[in-house]
Amino acid sequence: MERLARLLAFTLFIGAPGLGVFALNVEAAEPAMSDDVYFKTAGPISGSPAPHLTAADYPVSPFPSPLNESRVIIWVLAQQHLYVGAFILGVLFLVTLSEGWALVSRREEAPWARRAAQEMLRLVILAIAVGALSGALLLAGLWLWYPGLSHYLAAVFRPSVLFYGVLVVSFNLTAIRYYYSWPTEESDRRWDHLALGVFANILGVALVLVANSWSAFMMAPSGIDAQGRFLGSDWAVLNGALSLPLAVHRLSGHIVFGGAVIAAYAAYHALASTSAERKAYYDWMGCAALIVALISLFTIPFGGYWFHREIYGYRQQMGITLLGGLLAWHGIILVTLLAIIIMLITYYFWQRIDAQDGGNRFAHQAKYVFLVLALGLVVYVTPHTLVMRAAQLEAIGGQQHPVVGHFGVESAKQGAVNLMLIATAWSALVWWRSRYRESPSRAQSILAALFLVGSLNIVWLSVGGYFIPANVRVGYQMPIAMTTFSVIVLGAWLTRRIVTRAPRSPFAWGRLPNRGYWALLSLGVTVTWLMGLAGYRRSSVRLFWHAMETVRDTSPWAFTHAIGFAGNVITVNTLLFWLGFAGLAWLSRSSE
Repeated sequence: MERLARLLAFTLFIGAPGLGVFALNVEAAEPAMSDDVYFKTAGPISGSPAPHLTAADYPVSPFPSPLNESRVIIWVLAQQHLYVGAFILGVLFLVTLSEGWALVSRREEAPWARRAAQEMLRLVILAIAVGALSGALLLAGLWLWYPGLSHYLAAVFRPSVLFYGVLVVSFNLTAIRYYYSWPTEESDRRWDHLALGVFANILGVALVLVANSWSAFMMAPSGIDAQGRFLGSDWAVLNGALSLPLAVHRLSGHIVFGGAVIAAYAAYHALASTSAERKAYYDWMGCAALIVALISLFTIPFGGYWFHREIYGYRQQMGITLLGGLLAWHGIILVTLLAIIIMLITYYFWQRIDAQDGGNRFAHQAKYVFLVLALGLVVYVTPHTLVMRAAQLEAIGGQQHPVVGHFGVESAKQGAVNLMLIATAWSALVWWRSRYRESPSRAQSILAALFLVGSLNIVWLSVGGYFIPANVRVGYQMPIAMTTFSVIVLGAWLTRRIVTRAPRSPFAWGRLPNRGYWALLSLGVTVTWLMGLAGYRRSSVRLFWHAMETVRDTSPWAFTHAIGFAGNVITVNTLLFWLGFAGLAWLSRSSE
């Protein structure tokens, strides 16, 4: 009953304007001023100092080990809420994109796009209910097991929490209206309906911006003074050092996640289909979702570079912890998963090329593409320093291997992953060209030269990074990324010119070998696991702080878990999400 009373008091604190630390005192004198811990500007002290938490502020959960550690419960609840939210926003983007493409396209797949949009939106509507439930459980868990921290954060975030609540209600109502107002093919209100979908996506982006500002505040506080007192500017709290780069990075991740989950969903239905028409439809649906996810995947390096650069700019020690210290081996696992994702996508496209009538003329290129991927994988997952015994350290002369160690630095890794992305983009463009019977043209030579010159430039920049100071080398990441982006965009434009007037054959929908569908299923699970690991690294970089250098974590579990334990929890989170998604898919099929 005591915890229930606390939860009720917390709800009233959030909702009633006259309660909490923001209660007005009309007789108070002019407030004292203090300096913002990040912006270094003066502001009126409008809140209480950050709490000094004690053992009483960390109630022990009644569950058996390892759930007796309250942090693990919050970890699971927060991760499930994030999974569901990412699915809702990512898939809603796919829905609106599919509906818009069906309106403007004259291709034979346009009716499939309209059908897929409605089917995906049904999943989104069901997921909204699950998201509301997971959010309520997370809020209750935070207040029950972290009451002191929750009280302080609610005081700092309070106006944005109220705004977030309004956004959630508006988003849910708009998405529900979007689903139940779905027009017929003959309706003259189809463009109005598409505009409603665009508005729902805008509300979803606003939700991400607000929620990610809270996460960014925990890593890099702003809008408070050195004692943690709120200084009256809600915008300063939300506009911290990491707010925008984290939001941009996560928005791209949400689209990749939504596309990967829908691709896996479509792959399952394609494998289970007994009708040729149904199999062809789900084959197309999985491919379309994967293409959207791949395009978003190409943008993730930019957000990642920006995010990591801002982390280093805010606190260099945080950047070292994330990339070269305590969390370095977690990073090795993360880049391994990313490399696997790139290889799965490339493998899928070459299965599509083999299934296409005109694909056999490109078959000889596959071995070169996968050679680049294999070499890139080896370099990308090479650690900078090795975990060894004393005798082994003495044998090689230190933690860094005299040969292999050269491939463990960012100069080599950034070159490797960008070459892998270029190889994947080339495979996607080859699949596009395989449908057309091309005649030799100058555009084909220009396309090949573009990819070759771009790859050589990436190698040149990567090798050059070994011969310049570290502070200059960091800046090389952006020209490498821009080279990759330019090659992909110009390559797509040239490919369109190549195939514009060429005779074409129908896409081989429904003829994809089963191993192609299994690649999509593996892709969905791998993306889910990687997303959980990335969130764990972002949270763990704070070490023993709830809010970096503001609210110290004094709980009995104020330590960083071993890789094995973290991997087990991430695996459980992945299984829970996919079991829940299987239930959503079953409910969606039942309602249909």
